[in-house]
Amino acid sequence: MDSIFSTLFIMARYVSGWFYDVMSLRLIAALEDMGVTELIVGRRRHTFLQDESAFSVTNTLYGLKTVCYHFGSMTEGTTTPGMGSDIDTLSCLDSVNIMSGWPEWERGRENLLMVKHETCSPQHYRLQEARDDLPLPLTQPYDEYCVTDVDGKIYKSNTFVGDIAKHHYADNNEPYFHAGPSHSWSEMYDFVSAFRCRKLPAECESWFTRSRLRNWPTQEMLQVARELGCFLIPDGHCFSEHSAVEWRVSPSLIERHLMFSMGIIHIHCYITLKLLKNDIINPFLNGNGKMTSFHCKTALFYAREQLIPEMWTVDRLFDCIIYCLKLLLDWTISGHCPHYIMDEVNLFDGKLNSEQRGRLHAILTIIIDTHLAPLAFVETDYLGVRLLHNAYTVAIWDMTPRRAVYQEITGFLSVVGNVQQMVSVREILRYTADLPPDELCLYLHTLITQLPLQQLHRHRSEQVLCRMDAVNRDNLIRYLQQHLASTAASICLQHGIQMGSRIWSWYSSAMNTDVTSTRLKLASMLYCKGDLQMAADVLKDVERRYNSTVQAMCGCGRMEPLVAKPRETFTEAVNEDNIDVLAANRVAYCVRFLPQEAFCVPPVLHYEMVRAVGEDIQHRHISEREWMNWAVVDSRPFLYYLQFLTFRGLGLRHRQEQAFRTLVVSIRDGLRHDQLFHDETAVHLAAHCLEMENRPDRALRLYLLSQSDMPINIAANWHIRRLTDGL
Repeated sequence: MDSIFSTLFIMARYVSGWFYDVMSLRLIAALEDMGVTELIVGRRRHTFLQDESAFSVTNTLYGLKTVCYHFGSMTEGTTTPGMGSDIDTLSCLDSVNIMSGWPEWERGRENLLMVKHETCSPQHYRLQEARDDLPLPLTQPYDEYCVTDVDGKIYKSNTFVGDIAKHHYADNNEPYFHAGPSHSWSEMYDFVSAFRCRKLPAECESWFTRSRLRNWPTQEMLQVARELGCFLIPDGHCFSEHSAVEWRVSPSLIERHLMFSMGIIHIHCYITLKLLKNDIINPFLNGNGKMTSFHCKTALFYAREQLIPEMWTVDRLFDCIIYCLKLLLDWTISGHCPHYIMDEVNLFDGKLNSEQRGRLHAILTIIIDTHLAPLAFVETDYLGVRLLHNAYTVAIWDMTPRRAVYQEITGFLSVVGNVQQMVSVREILRYTADLPPDELCLYLHTLITQLPLQQLHRHRSEQVLCRMDAVNRDNLIRYLQQHLASTAASICLQHGIQMGSRIWSWYSSAMNTDVTSTRLKLASMLYCKGDLQMAADVLKDVERRYNSTVQAMCGCGRMEPLVAKPRETFTEAVNEDNIDVLAANRVAYCVRFLPQEAFCVPPVLHYEMVRAVGEDIQHRHISEREWMNWAVVDSRPFLYYLQFLTFRGLGLRHRQEQAFRTLVVSIRDGLRHDQLFHDETAVHLAAHCLEMENRPDRALRLYLLSQSDMPINIAANWHIRRLTDGL
């Protein structure tokens, strides 16, 4: 049947003739204008795989048996700026042993047996609880999530994941969003917890052995797919009466592997299908059912397998899109949309009933019969307008030019990657709050010396991730060396001990974290040590490096990667012909001082380490609790504040005054251009400069202004008390 369908499709091509050739090229030009190019797709994949690797390296560092994966359009590179795609993250709980049979039971782990109950659909299993001392079924439930069936067997309920998430967000006063197995604090992020199947479920076996007309997937790809395996998602079947004890098989890693094998022409096809779905098909359904991106992806998989390679060319993109639409049309007639890997699974279940499939059939027929004319009405990223622009050279003044789109995407990806780098360090350091300085040094030194030995279990298909793991380990080592150097130096300054060469080498090794943070911490230490001229030389070097192309970055939760707008000069600078957009030589991280580094910090910043007054700490956001006992300041204002202190100590009055003026300008510009993330701390530094200039009245006004914007958990409360008590 597939071969007949393919032959008829190729014969029908001659009817369309040159029109499809021309429109295919115009559609590709429009998609490239929207950022769908090999380079941009590569950058998207590289950034989110780097992000995924950073999560996993951090978890491994702590000995957590939780591996994170990013799935979906962001990681695949199958999105555009206007599609508003979210970020899908799966956390695999590898501490749980999922058994396909009792011989796989392991002592010392939680063991759950996959059971294909008679009520389960082809994609679902139940998980039977096992004893922890013997490879035998559990006979007595131990909590409310152990569900006893009529046959006396005890199964693991899938509701515990949602309950834990719901209580977590409620306890931290965060919003809670729930969709299927996803639980999140934001509609832009989907977080799913899962178990890894120890062996490939039987439902998937037929996909590996079925006959194929074309050489896709290749035998090598199939072998890798078998090694990647599947997950079990806490999501019961939509029609099941026992959905609370059902777990859905998810071959997400296999599907990602297949998507990564796709060429740019396949990506063009898939994105076009999704744009039609979003702007034409689902609005036509008007809430009566829903076609999903996964339906489009399934059609792409089947088309990739069935069509000859010669069909996937730039002048035949229209043909490939229509072939996918005809597959979907055929499935609406049969009422069965087969999962590509588990073909017994019907992807229409829970999405479209028979009446709704009729409406879907109608709109698909219109799109096919009109030779994709509805593409002209796709508003996302001005696709329709771009097609007309390419066809008739229509002047559209509000349509973003291609280069600007590329820069926007590149800047977004750079923010995502750099913020995650900082978050990883924050996650590591948040457990150090109660450690004395000497124990913190030992802790950081142990991490640094052992971190290169940490190895993540990777499949041979994940060579890219192996390289990224190594890069992330190196980055973490540099960040930790920054804090190790500063903590060790603080101990020396506190006790009047001469600093050894190891401290200087740690500072030196950490210099390439970014443009500013390590250098500013070095300058701060030198100022506190009394080496003012050396401090001035370091600050001069930082000022030289901090040019107009440098972008301020914050990983404290105050820079939201999905909405942050990096400066245009920065996006122009990083928009080069390579896929890595982290660009450490063009970013300036906020500077973090732990309490254990107190003697390397100008005294006024000590107040930032004790922001809470009374019950303030109870009202901190969860993301703030990790760093609010640190002194954290944006690089640019801290640079000029240190210059003010240093030039004041050197008696360079003119340069001191210039440093203060530049500090004020940097705060104003930072606020105006969203380049300031710890603005209250920057204002406090400016106010302290006024105090040193014997202007306590103006300083007090600044502290009061800062307090009015943020009444609690702010050091301004201490400064106001300090000044008013002295009046």
